[in-house]
Amino acid sequence: MYNYLMLIGTVTKDIELRETTEGKIVTNLDLAVTREFKNVEGGYDCDFIRVQLWGFLAEMANESLSKGSRVGIKGRIYPHMEQLASGAFVPINELIAERLLYFDKATNTEKEISAEEEINTENNN
Repeated sequence: MYNYLMLIGTVTKDIELRETTEGKIVTNLDLAVTREFKNVEGGYDCDFIRVQLWGFLAEMANESLSKGSRVGIKGRIYPHMEQLASGAFVPINELIAERLLYFDKATNTEKEISAEEEINTENNN
C-alpha cells in the first residue's frame, strides 16, 4: 500500500518557521487547490489543504515561498485528531511534504527540491 499524494496549488499566506521543543524546524502552509471542473454556477471551486514541512524543506519554503506562490507538493497524508477550544475532537487530514516543485511565472522555469537533497549535501561535506 502507498500513501502518496501530489498537489499543485497556490500558497495562501506567508510562511512562518517555528522550532519544536526538540529543536526541529517546522512550518505549516495552506495550499489552495482549484478543482478542474465547474460547479453548478459555472465557476471553479477551490479546496484548502494544510501542508506541514519539516527541516530542510521548511527552511527552503521559508526562503522562497510567499503568499500567492504556485507550488507542487508531493507527500503523504497524515490523518489525526485535533481538539477544539470547546473540547471536541475533529478529524484532520494533513499533507506531510516530502518534495517541492516551484513554478516561477516570471522566468517560466521550474525547480524541484526534496528532503533527500539535505541528506546528499550533508554526506558530501
